[in-house]
Amino acid sequence: MRADIYDKYISTRFGYIHKTDQIEREYKIYYRYFKKNYLKHLPKDKDARILDVGCGLGHFLYFLESEGYKNYLGIDISGECVSFCKNRGFNVALYDAKAFFKQSNDSFDVIVMNDILEHLEKKEGIRLLTLARERLNENGKLILKVPNASNPIVGLSCRYADLSHEIAFTETSLRQMLRLCGYTNILIYPSDIYILKNPLLNIFGKLGSGLLNLIFRTLFVLYGKRDIKIFTKNLLCVAIK
Repeated sequence: MRADIYDKYISTRFGYIHKTDQIEREYKIYYRYFKKNYLKHLPKDKDARILDVGCGLGHFLYFLESEGYKNYLGIDISGECVSFCKNRGFNVALYDAKAFFKQSNDSFDVIVMNDILEHLEKKEGIRLLTLARERLNENGKLILKVPNASNPIVGLSCRYADLSHEIAFTETSLRQMLRLCGYTNILIYPSDIYILKNPLLNIFGKLGSGLLNLIFRTLFVLYGKRDIKIFTKNLLCVAIK
């Protein structure tokens, strides 16, 4: 069943949340998001070897190419997604991520997993992260993004918005899983989604979000959850080998 879900992922999921006929417009919007949140974590060397696990419709690949990173590879388990990306000239291959790490001898400076871990059961996630660490060069980075289960507004919705979602993460459980996989240098950041072209709207968005985060933080502290401090829609994690 899982293979069927992913193989037809555009037909059954992505096609309903992304306008595939207007993908260039989406690429430009996501480019601003990735530039704001990810660029500072990428190597300055444009020849760095980068792997995008679960490349989907190619949003992150578009960002990499736009920033001059050409030495990349995108992999995805969905035949539809791989065909979609190939038709746009991206360097992609059809692979299950765990099988790729086991079969390939390639090593990478950066491995990116955007919205991947929530699709895997705990044991699968631990195995994938462990395999990824083995494929990182020394001082290489794992960069991953997951929905934030600590956000009372979108956390539960994100968990059950997709039939293939298996788990949800807070900053504490995400850090715990990475430690189990041998990562020690783990940094978790809030993600900034306010990348609109109108700077005034970005300011209002950040003010409103900041107020909500303060309310959420206060409520969590009152319930004894002092270790939860990030309440943005997504969590962005950088783990260094």
